[in-house]
Amino acid sequence: MAPEPILRAANDTVSWACIFCRNQTLQAGVSAKMINEVMEAIHEVPRMVIDWKRHDLAEVRLHLRCFPASRWPGGPDLVAYFDRKLKEFGYDEHS
Repeated sequence: MAPEPILRAANDTVSWACIFCRNQTLQAGVSAKMINEVMEAIHEVPRMVIDWKRHDLAEVRLHLRCFPASRWPGGPDLVAYFDRKLKEFGYDEHS
């Protein structure tokens, strides 16, 4: 299992992405492609942080980048959010 700060950051990021999707589906004309891209970005993250011996931060970020926030106005930058949460939960990659 990943260290606790990584677990917490990943959990918050996946939760935030799900909330974003839920809120988007309440709007008329929501893009199914956008929702699909968010789900594509996050669907493996829970499994990766549980099976940490086979995964790492670079791979988590690679998956989160599957949602290109710049393509979708108001879309969340999942990598930036994840990195903020890592710091907030006390994870220091450089130690």
